[in-house]
Amino acid sequence: MPDFFREYKPFRNFLTQFEVLDSLIHVWRYSLLAMDKVPLPQNYIQGRPRGIDPKEVLHAWELDILARELVLNAGSVARRSLQRWNDLAATVNHIRRLDDEAFELGNGGRPDVLFQLHRIAHRQFPFTDNGIFPIMRAAKILGSAKLDELTKRELGLSAKQFFRLGMAVTGHFNHSWGLSTNQDYSSIQIAAGATKAFFDRLTISLPELKRQLKGLQQYDQDWYYTWNPLESKPLVAFDPENPDRVVCPFPRYLIKRTYGGLFYDLVNVSDFPNPFGVSFQAYIGELLQRTCKPPTFSLLAMKPYIVHGETFHGVDWIFSDGTGHAFIEAKTKRLTVKARVSSDPSALGMDLQVLAEAVAQNYRNIQDAVDGKTEWVPDGLPIYPLVLTLEDWYIFSPRVKEMLDDMILVELGKKRIDPKVLRETPWQLGSAHELEIASQVIAQVGIEAVMGAKTPDQQGWSLLPVLGERFPREMRNVNYHLFGEDLLALIPEARPEYANTMTGAIIPTLAKSGE
Repeated sequence: MPDFFREYKPFRNFLTQFEVLDSLIHVWRYSLLAMDKVPLPQNYIQGRPRGIDPKEVLHAWELDILARELVLNAGSVARRSLQRWNDLAATVNHIRRLDDEAFELGNGGRPDVLFQLHRIAHRQFPFTDNGIFPIMRAAKILGSAKLDELTKRELGLSAKQFFRLGMAVTGHFNHSWGLSTNQDYSSIQIAAGATKAFFDRLTISLPELKRQLKGLQQYDQDWYYTWNPLESKPLVAFDPENPDRVVCPFPRYLIKRTYGGLFYDLVNVSDFPNPFGVSFQAYIGELLQRTCKPPTFSLLAMKPYIVHGETFHGVDWIFSDGTGHAFIEAKTKRLTVKARVSSDPSALGMDLQVLAEAVAQNYRNIQDAVDGKTEWVPDGLPIYPLVLTLEDWYIFSPRVKEMLDDMILVELGKKRIDPKVLRETPWQLGSAHELEIASQVIAQVGIEAVMGAKTPDQQGWSLLPVLGERFPREMRNVNYHLFGEDLLALIPEARPEYANTMTGAIIPTLAKSGE
């Protein structure tokens, strides 16, 4: 079996010839190119061979690994530079070589290629740009009255302040690598106390980042997938004598931490889960009412019902038209880091169990509805069970699909539900982001056309691949910038013409008012 650390040492020694801050600044510049399509300055890379386009060879997930390894190993003197093509290419080639070495160590030296597909997906897909959807989704869900009150209590600033400040600071890092956290943001109605609370949560010192990385680093099949604390604290304080000075190697991490990380700030608060689930369910209802309007479509929020003296709450939403019904079970459960990228399937298994229980519960709710135990009246139209998650789970690896299918059969058995329902009314998995798009296609062609579009061999797929394959014309009509007016309400400083543009277009506008 290969000795991974022996293969790793040449890369470690090579990186000692780079200076850490200089290198992180170059990572910042390359991350804007790879993640946000911001062109490099002319002649930025010295010695680049003619015909090679940097954006085609620099991958976001490899830059994440490079930043991690630079913090661990870079020195204080710059003998090499990421601005020179040969040095940059050498670091990327080292990473790809070590990826191959780590893969060969998997499963006791017998790599499971099918399970590896799951890890690869969760390493690469999160860098896909979803426009303003994630920001507006988070603002709507976390901006509800109860959650906003809880946010103020726990974080010292409201959800709206958190989002506004995060977008303003991200806008700054879209064109500048450094920032002073002492900057005044009163021009966007953010008080000094709230600003400090924000930066305290998102900043880490360079020595502390290195210490955490040393504790997380693994020199085996999981080396390539080691989690980077920059996702949680994307601002790095690099000068001990001036701790307010920070660099942001990945502005994309900063905006994701703004709209997604607030969940992790609050998830362990005892009175958070219930209002969070209620708010997510309400968002799904608002989305469907926005995209699929009556009288063609109807949306029913189930009322509690009693069976043999026991109260049941039923499915979250029944979404209907003249062609069919989607029974929607909304779940805020997210895949943990270990479940996404660990080589140990047991970590994923614990999270899949939650999903399996949700699928079985949806079938139980459907059975009760069809049996006339709820207010919903059956009409003979097709029923489509849909489990809707807050974030994408990317369940398409055959090995992972097998694990989930086995768990679902067990859960159906516990509820005494005949497994033939899996053939007669196949369940589907989707995310909030996918429904934001799929609902707009449904508005054009109907529920049955979309929810019944999957072939038997596509049952493990998410919604979007099927939409792209079966409805290319309708996909061209999708508005990827829903809730533009809500964005203006969140950020009144933005120019009106940016209401329906991508995040990258609106953030620099707001940044000017916060600099």
